Amino acid sequence: MFVSYNFRIIAEHDFGLSYANRGFQYNDGFFETLIWHQGKIRFLDDHLDRIKRAMQVLSLTQLPQLTASFLQTEANALIRQNTLDTESIRIKINIWRESGGLFTPESEEAEILITVAPQQPFPAVIGQADFYTGLPNRFTPFSFFKGPYALHYVQASLAKKKAGLDELILLDEQKNISECLVSNIFWIKNNQVFTPSLESGCIAGIMRLNVLRACQMLKIEVWEGFYTKSDLYAAEAVFTSNVTGLRPILYIGQKQFATNHPLVMQIEQLVLA
Repeated sequence: MFVSYNFRIIAEHDFGLSYANRGFQYNDGFFETLIWHQGKIRFLDDHLDRIKRAMQVLSLTQLPQLTASFLQTEANALIRQNTLDTESIRIKINIWRESGGLFTPESEEAEILITVAPQQPFPAVIGQADFYTGLPNRFTPFSFFKGPYALHYVQASLAKKKAGLDELILLDEQKNISECLVSNIFWIKNNQVFTPSLESGCIAGIMRLNVLRACQMLKIEVWEGFYTKSDLYAAEAVFTSNVTGLRPILYIGQKQFATNHPLVMQIEQLVLA
């Protein structure tokens, strides 16, 4: 396998990190997941915007190479080097601060690692979901991107596995709906779309953004806010969104929801066109 480390493609066995790496020592960095589909990175400009905003919040110097054209070219080269021949490929970008210092960094310069792997298929429908009762989500200046607060996602994933569930729904500190483990959450009632506010601590998902854009184009009324379990249970259909697409939820607890709602299909058709 080959990886791109600081924009240089090298063999995986030649890549290594120092014990002083700040991502390892202090979680001083973040990651971004993108989907390459049929020769093109999906929603690339939106991903780059979130990457740049995350770097700004973390006081990291912007990487001038991170342009749409350069990243597409780098991803294509990395895919060819790894001889990947699948329709969809997952691209992961890890960015962290250069080594140096304890809690107080000595640098604002960033390092970057880009890896690629075939995108594994997901079931079209999430069969059984429920609510996570462990660590709550919390809104911070860092909660819109992925990385700094991954521990509670790990713990929730362990709880999901132990319970034999297909998905868990995370709540905020006031027990409002926030998001799912690796996706944002939406629901439909009376031909209106509802989704938690970013202030619930959910990720500012790239697919979430494009679902909202699609609803605007389709003239579907959207409500972003703070919602409880009761609001979710009153829905006609519930679906999740992440870079891989949209997936309806069949059951939350004992409550069954529609998995073929026409609005969901319209939105999905538009965002994945």
